[in-house]
Amino acid sequence: MRIGSGVIWRRRACGPVGGLALVVVCLAVYLPGLASIPPIDRDESRFAQASRQMFESRALAPTERDDGLHSGGLTIPRVQGRDRLNKPPLIYWLQTASAAVLTGGDPRRDAIWMYRVPSLIAAIVTVLATWRIGLSMFDPRAAWLGAVLLAVSPVFVWEAHQARADHVMVACTTLAVWGLWTVWRGRGASAAPVTSHLRRSVAPALLLWLPLALGILTKGPIAPLVVGLTALCLSLISRQWRWLGATRPLLGLLIVGVVVVPWLVAVARHVGLERYWSVVYEEVFVRAGSAKEGHWGPPGYHLVLLVALFWPGSLLAGAAFARAIRRGFRVDDAGFRPLSSPLRRAWRAIVEARPARTPECFLVAWIVPAWIVFELSFTKLPHYTMPLYPAIALLTGRGVLAAASGSLVLPRSQRPGTALWLGLSVVLAVGIPVGLFTLGVRHSGSIYVLGVPWIASLLAFAYHARGAFAPGRVLVTQLAGVVLAVALWVFALHALLPGAKRLFLTDLLAERIAEIDPEGFRPIAAIGYHEDSLVFRTRATVLLIDEQQQGEFWREHPDGLLIVPKERILRSHSVLAEVEGFNYSKGRRQGLAIVRPFWLGIQPDGEAP
Repeated sequence: MRIGSGVIWRRRACGPVGGLALVVVCLAVYLPGLASIPPIDRDESRFAQASRQMFESRALAPTERDDGLHSGGLTIPRVQGRDRLNKPPLIYWLQTASAAVLTGGDPRRDAIWMYRVPSLIAAIVTVLATWRIGLSMFDPRAAWLGAVLLAVSPVFVWEAHQARADHVMVACTTLAVWGLWTVWRGRGASAAPVTSHLRRSVAPALLLWLPLALGILTKGPIAPLVVGLTALCLSLISRQWRWLGATRPLLGLLIVGVVVVPWLVAVARHVGLERYWSVVYEEVFVRAGSAKEGHWGPPGYHLVLLVALFWPGSLLAGAAFARAIRRGFRVDDAGFRPLSSPLRRAWRAIVEARPARTPECFLVAWIVPAWIVFELSFTKLPHYTMPLYPAIALLTGRGVLAAASGSLVLPRSQRPGTALWLGLSVVLAVGIPVGLFTLGVRHSGSIYVLGVPWIASLLAFAYHARGAFAPGRVLVTQLAGVVLAVALWVFALHALLPGAKRLFLTDLLAERIAEIDPEGFRPIAAIGYHEDSLVFRTRATVLLIDEQQQGEFWREHPDGLLIVPKERILRSHSVLAEVEGFNYSKGRRQGLAIVRPFWLGIQPDGEAP
């Protein structure tokens, strides 16, 4: 029995066994390294530290609290003494709850992995929601394959290991789009009025608006942007607007208001609406109109990165999307002139397109409008398009199954893309472990234990790679790529990355500081290395100062420790320890030293009097 036509696979893919298998795959690639990878600069450390300070503001005794650190309570996220209002509070609340449960209520026992748990859970929720959406659209095998391709993609695996807001936002967006799909499918793609059953039912509207409100409380406008553009695109293509009434917009506004407004009122009381609006304006409009913090990319940036970030699913992603365009829309060719220009014909095709197959039409509407917005935004980061990956994964799963059955004939123009995919597979599967080894991985037994499955899956993939050019063997090649991805991520994230100490300067510093000050009583300051991972590792006790302030620091803390770049070591410094590694936040190697003064009475410029 062929894999692509297996009756057993179809039956299992739509039941509890299929869901359980997806959860197992997710845990296999999301758990390795979750606890052993050190805090990552810079966003993760900021999120985790702000959540820790929220936790401490409730868990510590009043006499142990610091007004500068804990005055925000559960309302205002703070990193050291700075308000962090550029992200709404839901992710901080989830991380605070996670740490509170996993530590038994004692913030002194927390660890970075506890703040990563909400991202891990959100990633699994997204994968399962993608699977359930796919079951209502396609063959169960296509739905399951799309979900597993999403689960093992590099961007999803990496973000599941990060204590950030992105995976929670993607989960909320996917659930909200699921609700929108339920409404759209219920009204059909024809001009028929909304059914009376749909008018009576509020379940689809609740599935739409509750996650949407939580998405707003997680990362502001991203969730409503994706959902709103999807609904707008569907309405424009179908030339129908009445179906939007089934989303129950008044109920939706009430839900959003109940969820979001209380926090806005609390923020207004704490910092004032004018200040908060300036933060929102800077985060949303300035970020879209200019490259913030150097995160710039030309149009097409996300499309190029998709090949790597969605690997191994990127094998047929392009062909599957083209197939969805052909099947999802119909165009009346009667009005076309035979000799009209290709540009004019393309424009007419867009203007005159009508929905054909509902699932493909919906998924394309989910992807295209929001993707264009992300490409046109000046500030770009690789994970920005993550809310669109579930739709891409479902189309890809359907395309792979179609290619396996022969209903999708791959043109010769697909061959260069297939060759590129094979080359990328080798680069990722071999280059990542080799690159980590060059960073000085500490040898352990897990390297040898997990290295065997990695090598075995690499050899198996090499054997099946010839099927990438044969339509009847594409499914086997794709599944071999999934197995290779699982083995690679387990090997790299559990056995290699945590031991690549030269990649984690803050971790090296923490080890040296613990050797110098085992009791942790000596004050610490840093010059020229103001990384938030250092703030997290020192529990916000580190002072981030400039060179003019070190004399004052020595006078107030004569027993203190100072962290300085090696090139800034002064004659008055006594070097206690040195570390060197790659500072990936700045993209360069950096050497740091832990120093103390030779004598007291140092002047503000740092030199002896």
